[in-house]
Amino acid sequence: MSFIPVAEDEIVKPDKKKAEIIAGTEKRKSIFSEGQNKAAGFAVRMENSNRIMNELEDSGFNPVNLKDVLVENFPLVPDAVERLFQDPRYLQYNNAKLDFGSAQLRQETGAQINESEFGMIENTYFPLFGEPREVLLQKRQLRKNALEAMKGVAGAAYDDVKKAVMDSGSGLDMDAALSELRERAKTDPDLKQTLMDKGLLDE
Repeated sequence: MSFIPVAEDEIVKPDKKKAEIIAGTEKRKSIFSEGQNKAAGFAVRMENSNRIMNELEDSGFNPVNLKDVLVENFPLVPDAVERLFQDPRYLQYNNAKLDFGSAQLRQETGAQINESEFGMIENTYFPLFGEPREVLLQKRQLRKNALEAMKGVAGAAYDDVKKAVMDSGSGLDMDAALSELRERAKTDPDLKQTLMDKGLLDE
């Protein structure tokens, strides 16, 4: 039996499917500085959190209502028990407040946040029990000013990071898209580092 030699380019090779890359997680070189990227991530977080707080306030919800504040400050009650008796809107507002304040402080300090620092942020930007409406409106404006200042530091990187977050969410709103990215980061070290580099995730 004779064999006919076959050139290498005549050999039909099986197609190798390229591994699917989740939108928003692909590696690419940024044209912006590290500082701009971090500020952009902080701005996206602050914008999303501020929107949640404003929508809750506009719906008529009082984030410092007597019932929820009393439950939170009741002595010797575990946090898990407190949450059972608190309005879900109160918990949602507090989560947004924490994310807004953390993003603002990380930009200012670049380090771990201590309780006294967050207390300063809380007094400056968020409603406190017993404050008149005029002060609440002033704090709302201060949050807006802080957000615009953060966008200014980020420059065009803000639009770049915001688009990446929205693209990753497959049609989800900003809050859901950001939550989805953070959930994926729990099992994806590269994505986790990317989110941290962009200020979208704290250490």
